[in-house]
Amino acid sequence: MATERERKVQEKTMRVVRKYNGYVYKNAQNMYTEKGRPDLTACIPTKISKLQEAFGKDATVGVFVGIELKREGHLNNVSEAQRIVGDQIKKAGGIWIAIDDPDIVEALMIRLTEN
Repeated sequence: MATERERKVQEKTMRVVRKYNGYVYKNAQNMYTEKGRPDLTACIPTKISKLQEAFGKDATVGVFVGIELKREGHLNNVSEAQRIVGDQIKKAGGIWIAIDDPDIVEALMIRLTEN
C-alpha cells in the first residue's frame, strides 16, 4: 500500500508526463503481479535526434507497444475505452494494435528489430 507521500509523488509524476503529451498509467500490484514491476508505465514522445543525443547513433532503445488481444475473427469487438487508450498511446508516439493473430506481432518484431 502506497504511503501518502508516495501517492503525492505518483500523482505529480503522472501530471508531469501528461503535461508533455505522454501517456502514463499506474500498474496494478497484487499477488499475481510480476515482482519488481515499476509503479508507473509511460510512453514519452521524443525525437530521434534527442535519442541519438542521449544514447548515441547506434543505441538500442525500446518502443512502447500496446497490444489489445482479441479472439480470432473478433477484431471488430474493440471497445470504445480500448480505442481511447489506443489513441492516447499513439498520440504519445507509441504503437497500439488490436490483433487476433500472433503472426502480426511477429511481423512487427521483425520490422522493428531488423531480424
